[in-house]
Amino acid sequence: MHRLEDLLQIGDAAKLRGVSIDTLRRWEKSGKIQTVRTEGGHRRYRVADLLKVDNPDLRYTVIYGRVSTPDKKDDLSRQIGVLELYCRQQGYEQIYTLKDIGSGLNYKKRGLLKLIELLQRNEVERLIITDKDRLLRFGSELVFALCENNGAEVTILNKPVQLEPEQELVEDVLAVITVMSARLYGKRSKRNLKAMQALHECGEKIIGLKD
Repeated sequence: MHRLEDLLQIGDAAKLRGVSIDTLRRWEKSGKIQTVRTEGGHRRYRVADLLKVDNPDLRYTVIYGRVSTPDKKDDLSRQIGVLELYCRQQGYEQIYTLKDIGSGLNYKKRGLLKLIELLQRNEVERLIITDKDRLLRFGSELVFALCENNGAEVTILNKPVQLEPEQELVEDVLAVITVMSARLYGKRSKRNLKAMQALHECGEKIIGLKD
């Protein structure tokens, strides 16, 4: 079974739609369907685009998962598995799976940008994530607002704990310190290590205030 985000060769695409290869080429030439080019210049057809040829108002259930580093791929698989199970339980069809490996402070992740593109094209019926911070560490509300403006539902499986404003600010600052420390540690220069130490000292003071 093909996923909506899969890219198919022209023969497989024609088979999926039950049409000839020449028909697909006519669709492409007339602008009825767009193709994606691989790095080698080969034509590929996205399953989602193939399904929309006769149903331009088709909208998707988008599931999105993210982890920060490649060594957490197992967690990413777990996230997607949980989201897919939820969709089956709810009877949702036309599932569009998006996932990223990267920092929650990075706004240019491929999956996130694709989500925004789908929202702008009004092709998202609902967005489902396991946790609020899977989208972004900061700014996820902007994505939720975009969903609302385009009539897309948002479902967060693990409801976030409602924090007091002061607690929320502390959590945000600590998250920034954690990310900045990781980046500084990766460079390991004396100046960066000193800066990292200063960040940790700042974090300890914040934790002291929190307690």
